[in-house]
Amino acid sequence: MKATVTSTISFPIDVKKENRYHLASCPILDVWACGETHQGAVDNLKETLQVFLAYCFDHGTLEMVLKGCGLTTLKRALCQNPTRPINEIDVPLPFVIDQSLSN
Repeated sequence: MKATVTSTISFPIDVKKENRYHLASCPILDVWACGETHQGAVDNLKETLQVFLAYCFDHGTLEMVLKGCGLTTLKRALCQNPTRPINEIDVPLPFVIDQSLSN
């Protein structure tokens, strides 16, 4: 049996128009995407971030990448006064547990 676990991570983003295209970026990960519309650029960035994070997970570097962009544990974050960025994107991270689950 397979179990699916889905989680999301919110990243700050920036979107600007350059000529006839919109450029969306996630500055803390230095990941970029473009689209013909603002929403198209955001959707493309979300997909690009999913692929990037899945690649990092598959190659054993996800923890290093997330720590490098300032991700902290909830316990540590609760002690601080976090401010939410004006623009951010929620990136779903699907994981599948591929082994038998016994009761």
